[in-house]
Amino acid sequence: MEIPIFPLPLVMFPHVIIPLHIFEERYRLMINRCIETSETFGIVFIPAGSTEDETAIRRVGVSSKVIQFDRLEDGRLNIMAAGEKRFHVRRFTGNSPFWKAEVEFFDDDHESSDELQESYTETVRLYREASTLAAKLRGVALDEIRISESPELLSYMVSYVLGVEPEPKQELLEMTSTTGRLKSLAVYLEDAVQRLNGQIARDQISEKVKGNGHLGLPGKKT
Repeated sequence: MEIPIFPLPLVMFPHVIIPLHIFEERYRLMINRCIETSETFGIVFIPAGSTEDETAIRRVGVSSKVIQFDRLEDGRLNIMAAGEKRFHVRRFTGNSPFWKAEVEFFDDDHESSDELQESYTETVRLYREASTLAAKLRGVALDEIRISESPELLSYMVSYVLGVEPEPKQELLEMTSTTGRLKSLAVYLEDAVQRLNGQIARDQISEKVKGNGHLGLPGKKT
């Protein structure tokens, strides 16, 4: 199957919805065609600052569909794109005026072991804990955390919001084991929990120092 390709310095995941601002002429053309024909396009990671060629564009991406759009007066667009399925780029078929490629779709391997459920439960626990700590650090009320009952869908959602660089996210995207992805996420989340706890502890110490009339120094005897 051939689809238009949109190289971006971000990693898309299935079942994730993202806002995009489309300003480059060739991609305006591509998105307008997708809107008019209700066709999908592929979002594929390319490292920021890279020359846009076949050696830099990654070979695993996510087909996406425009679910909402706003055309601006100068021709630019603001859109909401929904991720659908992952694909391998079998070969690029052109780049004029925009990239196109022949792709093959794929899914995670079928898994139904106790290990999968255990990994899911642990990821949910750590994700809730990290979210609670992050809200506490920002001093805001925590919104209700919506958790998918599907281990695969949960793994995509957490992978997308995870505060790590794009390269590790691309590795998560390319995994075909839901259990493996969840285990990797648990490691990242455990690290996030430790960092957040550390930052909260440092902030508490800082507040105590500020509350001391002598800025933390021993009081002078009179």
